[in-house]
Parts: sequence; C-alpha cells; structure tokens
Amino acid sequence: MIEVYRYLLIIICICLLGWGVIRIERIYQYPFFMGSMFISFLLPQVFALINHPGLVSQDALERVLLMSCLCAAACWIGYIIKPNTKWLKKLDVMIDQRKLFRAGIALMFQGYLFNFLLSITTIQRSDVGTWTGPATIYVFFAQVINIAFGIFLLQTLKHPKVINLILTIIAGWPVVQPIFQGRRQPTMTFIIIVGLSFWLVLRYVPPRLAVITAVVLLAFIIPVVGALRSHFWDLVFSGKWKEISFASQRAFETLQTGDILELRNAALLADATEKTGLYGYGSGWWDSIVFQYVPGQILGYDFKQFLQFHLITREKLENLYGYTIPNGSTTTGIGDSFTEFGYLGCFSFALIAYLFKNLWISAVYQKSIFSSLLYIGLASPAMLGLTHGIGRFLQEAIFQFIFVSLTVYYCRTKYKYSP
Repeated sequence: MIEVYRYLLIIICICLLGWGVIRIERIYQYPFFMGSMFISFLLPQVFALINHPGLVSQDALERVLLMSCLCAAACWIGYIIKPNTKWLKKLDVMIDQRKLFRAGIALMFQGYLFNFLLSITTIQRSDVGTWTGPATIYVFFAQVINIAFGIFLLQTLKHPKVINLILTIIAGWPVVQPIFQGRRQPTMTFIIIVGLSFWLVLRYVPPRLAVITAVVLLAFIIPVVGALRSHFWDLVFSGKWKEISFASQRAFETLQTGDILELRNAALLADATEKTGLYGYGSGWWDSIVFQYVPGQILGYDFKQFLQFHLITREKLENLYGYTIPNGSTTTGIGDSFTEFGYLGCFSFALIAYLFKNLWISAVYQKSIFSSLLYIGLASPAMLGLTHGIGRFLQEAIFQFIFVSLTVYYCRTKYKYSP
C-alpha cells in the first residue's frame, strides 16, 4: 500500500496544481498554494522517508502517507463548499479611508517600536531551542508591521500618491530585511502580500509558465535557503549561479538521505498516538495557543504549565522509540492533526479551506478591505499549517483576527460610501 499511497498523493497534488493553472487567477486561492506546498515541501520528504524509514515501521509509514493524502484532498473538498452568506454579510464592512490611513501609521509605529526593543534585547532560548523571555513579547507585537505594509501597499496600488508610496517603503523595510537573512517564512509572507495586493487591486497574475517553473524550483530552493541562510543572497547578488546550483543539489541530496525529516517526526508522533490512545481532541492545539498567548514571564511559568495538557511530548517519543526530534524541525500539520483526531484530523485542512473560500468571495467580489487584509495575513500561516502544524496556524490566525478586527473596528463607517 505504500506505493499506492505515494502515487495517490502525487495525483492529488497534481490535481490541485492543475485546478489553479487551468484558470491562472486561481493561483492565489487556497487549493493551489497548498498544493504547491505539498509538492515542494512534503513530496520530497515522502520519497526520502520511503527510501530511508529508519525507526518508522511499515504500518506507521502507511499511516502517515494515507493521512497526507487525506489532508491534501481536504484542501480542495473544503473549498468547494458553498460560502456562508451570514459570514459574507459580516465581512462586508464599509471603511473610512482616512481612518485606515491613520491606523496604518499607528501599526507601523508599533512595529518599529517593538522591532527596536527586540534589537536591544538579549535573546533567551529554551532547552529545545525556541525563544523565551521578553523577546517573545516584542516579536509578537512587532508582527503588526505586516498588516501596515499590506494597508499601504493596497492604498498605493489604488491611489499611487507619493505619500502612499513612501509609507509603503517605510512599512515594507522591516518585512524585507529578514528575507536577506535567509528566513523562509518572511520571504513567503512578502511574496504573498505583494502578489495578492496586485491581484486584488489590479487583477495582475504572472505568466502561467512562470508559475509552473516557480513551483518546481521551490522543491530545490526551500532546502538550499534553509542550509545557506543569508549566504544564499550573497551568492545571488554576486552572480555565482554555479555555486547556487551546486549548493541546491547538495541540499536536496542531503534531504534525500533522510537523516532529518519532518515527515519522520509526523510518522512517529502519529504511531505513538495510535499505540497509546492519547488522542488530543484539540488539547494539543490548545497547548499551542497557551504557549503563544499566556506570558510565563508575567503570569508565571508554573501557571502556564498548569494550563497545558502535554499528552504526547518529546520525552514520550524518546521512551517509546529512543527517538529525539531534532531541534529546529517540526511535526508538520500531518502529524499534529492526526494526534488530535486521528484520520478525522484532515478536516482541519477542510475547515481552513472553507474559511479561505469565504474570505476570497468577500475580498474579490464584495471588495471588502476587512477580508482582503485577513486573506493577505492568513495565507502565510495557512502554509505553516502544513509545514509546522495546525497549532502554529491557530497561533498566527488568532493574531491576525485580533489586530485586523481592531483596525477595521476603528476604521468602520456608518455611511454607505466611504468618505
């Protein structure tokens, strides 16, 4: 069944991409960009894990491959459901453009303030390598700069005035900086903000061939950027394409050796859950939310631990398999969704797809600023839902809903037309 599941996953991914490429404007919609992530991030790991399973048994391998197929299919199944008219009505909020301009400035100022505080703060790390201490609070609030960048970019494309362009550049600078440090999520966030903004305002889409080429290259670029970090851009700007090609090939070959695979983490996590029966039923996602939104340095780390369940931990994986999850690697959305609800966990991807369907209809056809900002802000976290886990998506989705909602609440107007 392993080969059957592998080819089934390939077929589903190709169908997701084909759905988008047939009508090129669909490349900005959830099924296509998730299909791109399945192909560029997950499929190379599938081949590597099959060839080098290590501690993963045949049953565990079949389980994680079947779960991968279900999650990929759910990205399309949830998207074809008819949108909720009540949601669309609530998302259609009239905005005062002058207030939106002021809100963008306030968010930009907050982003710069917390970026400055972060720059003068000594980073503290936990035993597993994650940040802890005041830096986590600063980086949390600094993320609003992405919302400000989206606001000013949309305004610049609608009304190409000098002041809008200047503010777009100022707000965009902190968004661009991490790209040159070789960080992959900020790179995808920047591309998504720019691409979606050009589509929503100007209906611009890149050539079909360029899109297909980019999806294929992602499978090679993701490993090499992770390996080289900022040195990748040094090679690009110096025009050393042969070195980039060699580094890309070496990174991809290293991935295929299967020494460190997020999908192996997912397979063992799912297998441990199946053996122990300790399904989370949402408790693991709750733990992620508590981890992100309960400040241990303020309320106490004991209290924070008390609020969490910790059903399947790294220590339990060590006891069952003698396996330690490598620092910096993730359990993927495949692993954490199975841990919560078994195979039914795939419907978490369907629910996210349904959310995006409603936001797309509202943003594109109702031209809702509220939905546009939410869509732009949630696209990158949706991809992280696959690479890092549904818990990570919930962390960032809550952040976007809070700050975008507060912005829209301040900017809303009772008039039919915005002044």
